[in-house]
Amino acid sequence: MRMSSTPSRSVPVAITHCDTYAAEHLLESLRIICDAALMPDPKGKTVLLKPNILSDAPVEKSITTHPQIIRAMIRLLKERGALRILVGDSPGIHVTEFIPRNSGIYRVCQEESVQWCDFAKEPVMHTIPGTYGYRLPLPSVLKEVDLLISVCKMKTHQLMYTTGCVKNLFGLVPGLYKSSCHMMYPTRESFARMIAGLYQVAAPSFAVMDAIVSMEGAGPASGLPRHTGLLMASCDCTAVDVAESLVMGYEPFSIPLTKELYDRRLTGWRQLGDITYPLLDASKLVVHDYKRIQQQPKTHLLNSLIGPLFTRYIKLKHQKKEPRPLFNAQTCIACGKCVNICPGKALHIGKSRKVEVDYNSCIRCYCCHEVCPVNAITIEKKELD
Repeated sequence: MRMSSTPSRSVPVAITHCDTYAAEHLLESLRIICDAALMPDPKGKTVLLKPNILSDAPVEKSITTHPQIIRAMIRLLKERGALRILVGDSPGIHVTEFIPRNSGIYRVCQEESVQWCDFAKEPVMHTIPGTYGYRLPLPSVLKEVDLLISVCKMKTHQLMYTTGCVKNLFGLVPGLYKSSCHMMYPTRESFARMIAGLYQVAAPSFAVMDAIVSMEGAGPASGLPRHTGLLMASCDCTAVDVAESLVMGYEPFSIPLTKELYDRRLTGWRQLGDITYPLLDASKLVVHDYKRIQQQPKTHLLNSLIGPLFTRYIKLKHQKKEPRPLFNAQTCIACGKCVNICPGKALHIGKSRKVEVDYNSCIRCYCCHEVCPVNAITIEKKELD
């Protein structure tokens, strides 16, 4: 799979109204947007569907891609002659032989007779472009795949403002390896640089966004479901993410990941006007009262003038000025998930069986906020605009 880095052409993003996850209606809606978005022909090919399973949460929380989206995509690929269909993801905390039972995705795989892939099994190290040689493990199954399809969930994201088709690829990195990424790349801009490099390596072929019920507010795990009634698709993940940001009410280039992808010429478009909408226009679908993450000033660093180690030190100092995660002792169940995922080792379970925080070590990556199963963690100051 190869992705051109310098094209200038029309990039279609197909968007349609879809108010239900009912199987037949959903399948027909996916047929429409996949055709309008020029989905590659899967006939005779091995296809990997990559849903968003931040945590294996029940479907009503809207944390994961809806299992019926996965079912409908499997059926669509089968009817178009796909030789082999795989489904896989790695959550923030990846236990051995992780299986997404609570979200319903594994049950869909069983019922549709497709293989669930354990990304943590014998991963292969890859050098990530734009990171000065940083290496990450990625699933060995990528070597077997002809088409990689990102099937994401439309959600806000405390660190990156939005999480969509490109950010969804971070789930290719097995389990707690993700925590080290947050430590190495603590600011929004540096983290976007790493994700853009990962996108370049993974080279997805197509993207589908589940925006029927999205997440607003304190995403990607503690926000609220929001019925937006949309499905989106494109051969260019970056273009779907632009459409998502428009619907949410953001200016696309205010999203650090979109800006990074554009600056590195990893988008299939060179100006926003190159993104076309053969069905519904994203700019006419803006949800004006969507509860967004309040955007913070950009990190300004003289990266070209100072050494990498000092640059990282400055980044960490700046990041610690970001809002802090706050822990509700009454709600906390001392499950330890936040402690396990914290890349800065800033958390521990105290004698009172509640989480204690060293804010001098906290890098404000908000991983703890993402994995807390009882919403015991909020973010300091005003979160939403």
